[in-house]
Amino acid sequence: MNMEQMQRRCPASRFIGKAFLRDYKFVYDGYSTKWEGAVANIIKSRSDTVWGRLFEIDKECLDNLNFCEGYNKTPKSYDRKNFEIRDESGIKYEAIAYFREGRKLGKPSEKYRQTILQGARDCGLPEEYIKTYL
Repeated sequence: MNMEQMQRRCPASRFIGKAFLRDYKFVYDGYSTKWEGAVANIIKSRSDTVWGRLFEIDKECLDNLNFCEGYNKTPKSYDRKNFEIRDESGIKYEAIAYFREGRKLGKPSEKYRQTILQGARDCGLPEEYIKTYL
């Protein structure tokens, strides 16, 4: 979600707006040695909603994101799936999201959490959502 991080990873990306995915929930789980703590994930959770940023990307951006998210590595850090999401106006989009099988919930490092929070606030995600999940 962090715009600065996205610009480094995918300079050709175009921010479309904030969007949400129903029946999934944002969690911090697993453990990243790079970030020294739990990291972001989405898990199925009936009646919950995940908010995030929607970007238009090209093939080169997708390749960069795959690399950054460990999608091309063995074993994979994250898997990738197409989801139907909606923007605030209710317009549907098909979007890619990275996720992995749920792991033990954990605490993120403060640096990682701040990266997530900065992205959420820059995007204007609902404050109640930020307080509850992020």
